[in-house]
Amino acid sequence: MSELTDCFELNKTQFFEKIRDGLPIVQNTQNLLDCSDDLLFAWDGNESSLLVRNWRAPLMEAEQRAKVNYQTLISSIPIIQDIDRVTVSNECSLVALSGPRGVFILELPRRWGPDGYFKDGKDKVTCRTYCLDSLLFQNNHLEVRQVRWHPNSVSDSTLLVLLNNNTIRVYNHSKLRHVWQVGPLTMIKGAKTSHTDFGEVAVDFDIAPATKPRSADLTAANESTLNQSNKTLGGKTAKQEKIEWPIVVLRENGNIYILLTRLDSDMTRLQGPITITPQRMDNYGLESCSIMIIPSLPPTLVIAESTGKLHHALLMDAEAAEHSFNEVDDFILIEPSEYVIHVLETVELELGLSGASNSGPKDAYNCPIHLKRDIINELRYFAYHNAGLHVVTVSFISELQRYLDSESDEDRLELAASSRAEYVLCTKFDSSERINAVCGISLLQLPAGMVLLLASGQVISLKLVIDAQLLVAPNEKKQRASDVDEQESGPSFLDKIKGLLQRNVNQPILANKLSSASPHESYELLNQAIEVLREQYLKRHDLVRAEFAKHINQILLKKEQQLREIQDLEHEREIISEGAHKLAERFEEISDNQELLVRKCHSLMQKANTALPNSVVAEREFSQEVSRINKVTKGMAADLEAAKKMLNKQRYHIDKSQDELKSNVFQLPEKQHRTITEILTQLNLEIERQITDAKRINKIVGV
Repeated sequence: MSELTDCFELNKTQFFEKIRDGLPIVQNTQNLLDCSDDLLFAWDGNESSLLVRNWRAPLMEAEQRAKVNYQTLISSIPIIQDIDRVTVSNECSLVALSGPRGVFILELPRRWGPDGYFKDGKDKVTCRTYCLDSLLFQNNHLEVRQVRWHPNSVSDSTLLVLLNNNTIRVYNHSKLRHVWQVGPLTMIKGAKTSHTDFGEVAVDFDIAPATKPRSADLTAANESTLNQSNKTLGGKTAKQEKIEWPIVVLRENGNIYILLTRLDSDMTRLQGPITITPQRMDNYGLESCSIMIIPSLPPTLVIAESTGKLHHALLMDAEAAEHSFNEVDDFILIEPSEYVIHVLETVELELGLSGASNSGPKDAYNCPIHLKRDIINELRYFAYHNAGLHVVTVSFISELQRYLDSESDEDRLELAASSRAEYVLCTKFDSSERINAVCGISLLQLPAGMVLLLASGQVISLKLVIDAQLLVAPNEKKQRASDVDEQESGPSFLDKIKGLLQRNVNQPILANKLSSASPHESYELLNQAIEVLREQYLKRHDLVRAEFAKHINQILLKKEQQLREIQDLEHEREIISEGAHKLAERFEEISDNQELLVRKCHSLMQKANTALPNSVVAEREFSQEVSRINKVTKGMAADLEAAKKMLNKQRYHIDKSQDELKSNVFQLPEKQHRTITEILTQLNLEIERQITDAKRINKIVGV
């Protein structure tokens, strides 16, 4: 296997070498792989045990790799039924092992140790296992159609199992909690009824996001029941917000029903078949096989047919509840529908590659299609089947999210972008009945990747490309500005190039088969690959090259025009600059003349005011007093200045005389000063001793 198709180097590991020995002989699409965080689970049909491996171990350094290659989880009870689906719970505490004739729940032990394995990396670990309703499957011809863990389970142990008798059984660990009927009973004690001929058997279901109950009667009944219970408990009211989890059920004939229920209640409300718009003559999903819900707002439904058609629809609230007259059932109560389904688009998948001679509609290959959500990118999901793997990108979900986040009242919702389906892996490229089905698919995180197990034993691991715009929310202001610019200036050149490079068919990875193809089939496959490369790759690249040349010529023409406009603007700027200099000089001249005129006006006003004949005596005396005070002030300022000069002169002479006195002081040399100090110290000590002796003698004499 090439490194390009095995990025995580899983094909040659002992983990998958052991799984190859236990692959089923009858090849059909199933899922024997599942992943949770860094643990990859796989079912070993040869020993009926569950293998688990740290898939990130090969990505670590050599000294950091786990010492344990893989662990074997052994069931505490023998599992004799065939297992075709491995489903790990949301918190990775339980694993559901389901097959057509039974369901088992395996409890996972605790993880500890440096590598995070179960029970510190023991090679084989025995796990407690429950068998769900073994007697029910033994005494009745029942088959398991779908198994899903409920997202609202507090203990991470609520499992929903859909059987082919149109019932959903709800289990908590090994205990049966509820049995919800989603359609007419199709099997009674092993005898098939006539209902199966009309495609009324439920083939798949999925759980939609939680909603509040909208039925007034049910709400009133619940409130009255709650009030009665509160009265019996002493009048204490405990208000709890009640929510319902819509379970969307798909039948084989394409009809869709919704079961409204709470996880802790036996009361259910079945509505349907839900009206699907726009109506078509050939109806939707005549050979429906699976359904999936993408939790957008409103929720997006993906309905798959075995013919390769995928219908993308929105599950919306109906304006008014309406009764359905398409189906009458005396054994089950069907309420008026509160929902409506609006199909936006239909995507057709290419199930395998065939030669030119086998391309007619009669030779179209049909097989059940299974759907799997992408846990990283909500706009993308995977469709796997007997002929390989498709990756489908739903474009209108991003437009819905943008419209909901927009705060503009003038924003319009346009769901014109079509979805894109890419054929990633092809396992059927001839007209024979031989198939190489997908036996397991699992999605990895950090780094993002995908692991596929084929019926031939090959393992394909690919890295998934993550769009950064889907993980980091863009700046709303920039987004609005770009939308406004696009509306004003039309589509950008980048969008046009993307449109030219967008292809309808891609060249998938061709998986090797157990038996080699004939030379004629290989030649037809080679011709088809060359035709795809020519029509979908090389031809589009030539169109892009021509578009680039055209765009470059337009840019050069605009550049020349802009250079001419720049020269004209430079010339106009020089003219404007010269005019500005002249105006500045003229302004300075006018400003000087204005100041001179203002001074002359002030002088004339003063002279005119003083020369007025009607000047009063008080004003003249005040003017004379101001003149006198002005003269006296000037004289005092002159005297003060003279006093300051005299004071500075006296200070100078005083400082000079003090310096002379200091310089005339006699100072002894340092040696003489030290000698005199020592002599005086000794004399002082001698005098103190003589005084002490005199006091002692006087005391002896008694004076």
